[in-house]
Amino acid sequence: MKHISSVEVRFSDIDAMGHVNNAVFLNYFEEARIEFFKATIGEKWDWRSQGIVLARNEIDYMLPILLTDEVKIETRVEKIGGKSMTLSYSVYNGLEGEQMKRFAHGRSIIVAFDYAKGQPKEIPESWRAAFNRK
Repeated sequence: MKHISSVEVRFSDIDAMGHVNNAVFLNYFEEARIEFFKATIGEKWDWRSQGIVLARNEIDYMLPILLTDEVKIETRVEKIGGKSMTLSYSVYNGLEGEQMKRFAHGRSIIVAFDYAKGQPKEIPESWRAAFNRK
């Protein structure tokens, strides 16, 4: 399953070099991840009993994002384990063919977490079904 998110580049995202600061990409990934989960799991998701925690992030930067760039993020499940999963992100300008610019690629390892009990938990079967549905 994949989900495409649009990200608005804000003036505050731009650093002294005139492009989006490298650390801001993590904020973009977070926005895309939240949209992805809402699109797959649903708006009425009980985060307390079926939550997630972030275990790892990695980013490969390819091109700078400028204030006027259109930014899209394709989020997909790359791998699902027992209690964790890997999401991948492709950050690009929304165009196709020769006009496509790929700004970055990244991954996050997400762990299913029960906040009420304060411990990791198995990824629910309902999530697995939702990720495979679309």
